[in-house]
Amino acid sequence: MTKPLLPWKLRGSDFSAPNWHTRPTIGYEFMFEFLRLSPSYELARKFHNEGLNKDDKAALPPDFDVVLQTYRLLGDVQTTLFRSWWLRRGLKVFGNPFARPRLHAVAPLISGQDISAAALNADIDNFLLGKRQEEGLVSSILVSVPLGLKQSEIRKQMAAILSDQVTQTANATASPVIKLQGKRLRAKVLLNGLRVLWFKAARPRWPHWKLGAKARFSPTYSSMLNPDNERRVISSGESYDREMMTKIISRALKKFESIAENAARGKFPSQEPVHRLDFQYSLLAKRIQRKNEWEKQEKARLLAVFQKNRARLASRN
Repeated sequence: MTKPLLPWKLRGSDFSAPNWHTRPTIGYEFMFEFLRLSPSYELARKFHNEGLNKDDKAALPPDFDVVLQTYRLLGDVQTTLFRSWWLRRGLKVFGNPFARPRLHAVAPLISGQDISAAALNADIDNFLLGKRQEEGLVSSILVSVPLGLKQSEIRKQMAAILSDQVTQTANATASPVIKLQGKRLRAKVLLNGLRVLWFKAARPRWPHWKLGAKARFSPTYSSMLNPDNERRVISSGESYDREMMTKIISRALKKFESIAENAARGKFPSQEPVHRLDFQYSLLAKRIQRKNEWEKQEKARLLAVFQKNRARLASRN
């Protein structure tokens, strides 16, 4: 028996809704998590909620209007679970405002029957004014498929027909409000980036070599360094490893801070030059702690409702 998904777990069906769809990818969740860490995005949240104090106003980036525009689209990410946020806001920002294009059986032609074009008008109109409109008027062809052919022969002939068509875009004319950047998402790299930012927030005073070793950030140097070794007198080899790890983590922090700050401007994943605010990791740690506590309570609430509903359904059966 398949174990039911918990209510905060994303489903494959969550990537489409009536007249909306997008390609399933973990990239949206990564952007959500990087937004949670961005100091610029946090200022936008405060601007829209409790207001900005004197220090906040002094720290505002010169392109804060762009950050506010992103916030108006994506909203608060601190007191919401990803699935709830995705269903409420994400899909309509990252999705295409049309149904996903599909193959359609427009009309049947019965063997041995001579059918006039007029007899097909209703079926064709239903397709042209219904499904095709819903799918954004994508480039399509109408094909007659003899049902008596073998499927292998149908596939062969269809491939030949499609290869003869002039290459046209199959996308709808309208595009998502925000699109993920790049052709291939490097999920492992982004996850490592989140980990090093989380570790830095949890231990802001740690030297970078120790931070990198604890987070196991570098395949080359992490295994050579013991983060629990506080010795000041170390070998020349370990000294070199510490120095290299320090450089790696310093570069990584700048890189992933930039990715978080670009996310606040609606660009993800991007390392474009950006006005990167001071992350103030001790304050970020408190924000992460508040978020974690809220998430724990919210998941407990959702789980109680979920279990109550399951028990009610079981009693009816």
